[in-house]
Amino acid sequence: MKTIKNIVITIAIIFSLLYALNLEYFIKGVRVVYMNFQTTVFINDLKYFDHEIIESPDEKSPWNESENITNSFRTEFEKYNEEFKTVAFLVIHKDSIIAENYYRGYSSNSSTNSFSMAKTFVSAMMGKAVELGYINSLNDKVIDYIPEIKGEFAKDVRVIDLASMTSGLKWDEGTSDPFSPVAKQYFISDVEELMFNQPFIEKPGEKYHYSSGNTQLLSILIERASGIKTDKFFEDEIWSKINPDRDAYWQLDSKESGIIKSFCCFHSNARDFSRLGKLYLNYGKWGGNQVIDSLFIKKSMTPFLDNFDAYGIGVWLTKHKGLNIALMSGHLGQYVIMIPEKDLIITRLGEKDIDLGGPGVSGDVLIYVDEALRLIED
Repeated sequence: MKTIKNIVITIAIIFSLLYALNLEYFIKGVRVVYMNFQTTVFINDLKYFDHEIIESPDEKSPWNESENITNSFRTEFEKYNEEFKTVAFLVIHKDSIIAENYYRGYSSNSSTNSFSMAKTFVSAMMGKAVELGYINSLNDKVIDYIPEIKGEFAKDVRVIDLASMTSGLKWDEGTSDPFSPVAKQYFISDVEELMFNQPFIEKPGEKYHYSSGNTQLLSILIERASGIKTDKFFEDEIWSKINPDRDAYWQLDSKESGIIKSFCCFHSNARDFSRLGKLYLNYGKWGGNQVIDSLFIKKSMTPFLDNFDAYGIGVWLTKHKGLNIALMSGHLGQYVIMIPEKDLIITRLGEKDIDLGGPGVSGDVLIYVDEALRLIED
């Protein structure tokens, strides 16, 4: 009995200290992650967070399906899907679904977290905000829109530096560290306050440094420039224009603060995520409408820095078998892969990926690419 009492007292002291040190986010993180027997945030965590609905329009344009659509893949590839806990694998060639399969109880209607794929969505919103005149130029200074930012180089950071991950923001993207800024960003109840306390410590525009903080600041800037909330801007200017099948969801930091966690946490399904791939593959055009400026999309899929060729503007880049590959990429292996030369879109969603330990395109992406290439070449 005395042992139980001591345990209760110890736990009470620990929680008191956490609250005293303003670490309430840590408690939420423990509750959401570890009490669900996970080691990191996971793809079906929407129910643990406040969120906004991104509505699907009444007008639909379902994907064409090939007469020879398949859900059968090589044994070696299926073993890989099992090992890396794939939940969706979808291949679209020349605007028609040629292969599609779901695993682990998921289906074509299952809504999952895209994590950092959302960074591409915010980058696209930036391009649209310039096109609509809300932002004068990608070379505008961030401080003119967000005067609260701080640091030695705060006055020099341009809008484009946020989308290209070259802003010089002090940031630790370590998702396994519960005390890192990105962990706080995921669970904190006021993400805006957190962002305004992150200084710019390096000269912008010169060095690549991946940072979820950049994207969060970019969405704040777009909101202030346009006067429109992130979720509504995306719904009106992009999502509704590509005729998704189903509503999507975007997590908030909290109902009280009401700030979209734009660096991550957009939930949809494989078929609708693929629509965003088609939008990029078609250089911003959907049907007969130019949704996003084609020159901006082309620039997005070109390396931003001469000394780092794996990132454009909100888009990851690599080469494989002589092909130029662009992709949206998220934690645990959420991918929408675009190969313009082959008119090919590959969407993979799942619960595990290969951790590179640094910036770049993970090798597991090429496994999905190779399987898709095999399908169109057979």
